[in-house]
Amino acid sequence: MLTDYEELINVLKRYIKVKEERGIKTSYIFLDEITYVSDWFRAIKYGIDRGLFKNDVITITGSTSIALRGDIETFPGRRGFGADVILYPLSFRSYIKALRPEIEVAPGWYEEIKNLFEKYLVTGGFPLSINSYFSFGMITSDVYKSYIDWIIYDTKRAGKDEGLLKEILSILLEKAGSQISYNSIAKDLGISHRTVSEYINLLNKMFLITVLNHIDVNTGNKDYRKLIKIHFMDPFIYRVVSFWTGVKVPDESIIVEGVVASHLARISEVGYTTIGSREIDVISLSDFTGYEVKYGRRSEHVSARAGKMKRVITISRDTENVDVVPAYVFLSGLSI
Repeated sequence: MLTDYEELINVLKRYIKVKEERGIKTSYIFLDEITYVSDWFRAIKYGIDRGLFKNDVITITGSTSIALRGDIETFPGRRGFGADVILYPLSFRSYIKALRPEIEVAPGWYEEIKNLFEKYLVTGGFPLSINSYFSFGMITSDVYKSYIDWIIYDTKRAGKDEGLLKEILSILLEKAGSQISYNSIAKDLGISHRTVSEYINLLNKMFLITVLNHIDVNTGNKDYRKLIKIHFMDPFIYRVVSFWTGVKVPDESIIVEGVVASHLARISEVGYTTIGSREIDVISLSDFTGYEVKYGRRSEHVSARAGKMKRVITISRDTENVDVVPAYVFLSGLSI
């Protein structure tokens, strides 16, 4: 019910007074959905600078607007042992633990894991879509609308135009998994490439997309002159954007490639690379392992070595061999 930082300061002062009257020396203060309070960080900074919370632990939660507005950067030298915690949509491994905790990632469970992966590609890792699917056998329209409203809300909070964002999302969905550039998007929409860059950065901060730069396998550096690839962060986001824009959901192989890229991005920086005329879908910069998604009925190992990249793992639908791993086995084995 609070509207601005002054009201928040008054609430915190009253709490501190009650705490002192009761002889409580240490407390845990939880401020949920903090971004609904205008300039909330001014109240926290005020309390920190005056020593009101010197023996306390403050946990602040909020939507992605916290990151969009840069509010968490306003406490340099005032955070003690504080840390940022980002709650991503459920990874496939967490999805299995949530729905079937008895399952072990082992050969005897592969059929169950595969069945869950097929559902994961529909529901993604968001609680509303998961609950809707397992309650009604489908994801209801109100769930899609809830996530569209979230996108619109954070877009407006960032001072951006929802109509333009919708147009950019349409292009990203249509070109998902393909090499594109800011200039090509700008040309299609009749806007500047700088504006496109701002909106892509916005979508990245909203944890909606995973951006892959081209990696020079000889140096291991990103080549910003080359085209980029953009995937959506979670399988369900493809369907949300499709529901909103009317653009068709891409082939399942593209969605799986996006899942592989976004999962690996939680472990290390990722990009993509090319060796001659061959594109390697994803490359992990922590160990320069390449990942080629071949989600057809038959998958053969992709043999490609160059520069720092000495190994390529092929992500298949069902085939398992040397450096060939089914997507559901590979993703369920990632500890994220």
